[in-house]
Amino acid sequence: MKKFIFLFPFFILFFVSCSTSEAPFEHRYVINLVLKPDMKFQRAFVDSTYRLDSSLDSDLTGVSGAEIFIVDEHSDTFRYSESDTLMGLYYSNDSFCVERGMEYLVNVFIEGEIISREVQVPGLLTIFSPGLLDTVYLSAPPLLIWNTCEHCFDNTYLIASYITGEADSADKYAPMLTTDTTLGIFFNRLLYKEKDTMYTISVEAMDSNAYHFGKMWYEYDELKEGEVIGLIGAIAFDTVAVWVRE
Repeated sequence: MKKFIFLFPFFILFFVSCSTSEAPFEHRYVINLVLKPDMKFQRAFVDSTYRLDSSLDSDLTGVSGAEIFIVDEHSDTFRYSESDTLMGLYYSNDSFCVERGMEYLVNVFIEGEIISREVQVPGLLTIFSPGLLDTVYLSAPPLLIWNTCEHCFDNTYLIASYITGEADSADKYAPMLTTDTTLGIFFNRLLYKEKDTMYTISVEAMDSNAYHFGKMWYEYDELKEGEVIGLIGAIAFDTVAVWVRE
């Protein structure tokens, strides 16, 4: 026992030295651009990686000066403009209407580098049940039913619900994934956590050609040259508002 106590400080020193080692810093751009049908304006966020010891101000992060232009199947080009109020945020103009089923070429030009990705917008996604402003009784809730979406990634759907008007509140947001197009009674308690309340149900599907790369500090050697972190793609979605009762 005394021998163990004598060696214990060396174990502490060993683990501390291991935990403080850092992966080499690798500058990469971070892009989030998702095309959404039926939206008047499309948005894009452009940022970059930062060193762990960087002192960051959330109002000053983001990459300014990027050029974003999107080309459709008819060779029509649509350009994004940078926000005047938030660095790294870019908006399309109202002439750009994302069409379901169409292919687009997304181009982001930053400081001499260009990132290009082909995007296939999924087809129409419609919630069939429940209907708009239906009453959902938790004791005997109806099935949540929607259609199979063309060009959707593995027919995988993100189902979410939130108290209507509180979509940005994380504690009110209940997401789940499914490859089916029907959600049964068992899951309704997860979707609707409060009663006598109006909820908005959302069903989303990502396009089958979407580019997605999430990066952790220990994955520095997994990102290929010229690739970026983030999400570039398109989604299909539908929402319906319902009243939830016990």
